[in-house]
Amino acid sequence: MIEINIGASVESEGREIGRIERVILDRTSFEATHLVIRHGGALQSRQVLMPLGWVTHSEHDKVTTIHKEKEIVELPSFELKHYVGLDKFEQEQAEHPRSKIKPMDWVNYVVPLVANAFGDPMHAPGVLVTDQLVTPSESTIKRGLAVESSDGHKMGEVQEVLLSEPEWRLSGIIIARGFVLKHPMRLPGDWIAMIERERIVLNRSREQVETWEKQQA
Repeated sequence: MIEINIGASVESEGREIGRIERVILDRTSFEATHLVIRHGGALQSRQVLMPLGWVTHSEHDKVTTIHKEKEIVELPSFELKHYVGLDKFEQEQAEHPRSKIKPMDWVNYVVPLVANAFGDPMHAPGVLVTDQLVTPSESTIKRGLAVESSDGHKMGEVQEVLLSEPEWRLSGIIIARGFVLKHPMRLPGDWIAMIERERIVLNRSREQVETWEKQQA
């Protein structure tokens, strides 16, 4: 079994080359295919899709790969951005419903308006739209993703993902329980009913989860 701590470092040739931000899985089989790695410094960072098969070793706080940093740089981006004018924004959302706008991207709307106010008609108001390169058949798990019981109660937030080898199927997750004094709790992979963009839904009720927690204590 391989343990993927979301937020752990990715190392190659004895040095850190990135950080794990997400795990990508098939929505039906729960087989993991890629890790989303943030590579680069604060000003030039980008998220890349690293095949899970590139991982050669995993510990709690890091994973190791034999692939060099220059190979990581050449990996495809997890997110692509493109500029959309406001006149085509509704069409963009209809054609690409998975696209999203980040708060900082609205500067591309404000700046043209200011420029136009000073007599520069060349700036057309618009926004940057971000597309995540995941298909409708894929799901992503990120740190802090809410985990809910089948009866709608929040049970905790994802910290780590557990994968079985060699098929890389999801065998469990470790969640943070509690409010102030959080503690880890392991949940079996077959307890997961759905992985959605903003939450993981279990096929167990709150009572069943709490009973399990007492049994594991």
